[in-house]
Amino acid sequence: MPFSRFARMPDEKRERLMIVAAQEFAANGFEAASFNRILEEAQIGKSSAYYYFEDKADLFCTVTQYCIDRLQLAPPDEEVSSLTAETFWSELARIHDQPLLRTLEQPWLFGVVRAAERLTRESLQRETLAQLARYLNSYIATNMGAMIKRGQELGLIRTDLPDDLLIAWFRAVDGASDNWLLAHLEQLDQEAITRISHQTIATIQHMLAPLV
Repeated sequence: MPFSRFARMPDEKRERLMIVAAQEFAANGFEAASFNRILEEAQIGKSSAYYYFEDKADLFCTVTQYCIDRLQLAPPDEEVSSLTAETFWSELARIHDQPLLRTLEQPWLFGVVRAAERLTRESLQRETLAQLARYLNSYIATNMGAMIKRGQELGLIRTDLPDDLLIAWFRAVDGASDNWLLAHLEQLDQEAITRISHQTIATIQHMLAPLV
């Protein structure tokens, strides 16, 4: 995490740094990203950077959290608990659409999250990055788990298999779809992204449906 004084960085300067760093990490991953290139593009001196961050890994963790917050990957708990049998799958499709549509305008948002998911074994030897990986895995699993639990309460999702297996299935299909969309983003418009997003949720719905 950044030093507490990072919160006192002027808003415009902080936002520019986050965007520049996010673009660099999304394009090159953590390992190949250039800390110096980020600072040069963001017009921040190296001594100033170390005033706010311990190192490149610290900056990467901060940028990853910045991107997660802006993607709004998880709905509030009260929104999940208010879902009904009639609204569950349509609302899940809408929730699934929103981060992807934000990515259409700012593709580096998802790119940073993907970079965090693909940290090398060597990078994960660093405790800062290992903590980030654990947080991200828990964040995704917890939110998918909450949706699955609500679907089970409504009788829409099967209960004959362990929840962690259902979460793994959900993540596998969702991740494959997101990877394809990110790889083809330049050829897609909002309508195409929404259609594929809804087809992804329909596939998950079919896969997780209770046995008849």
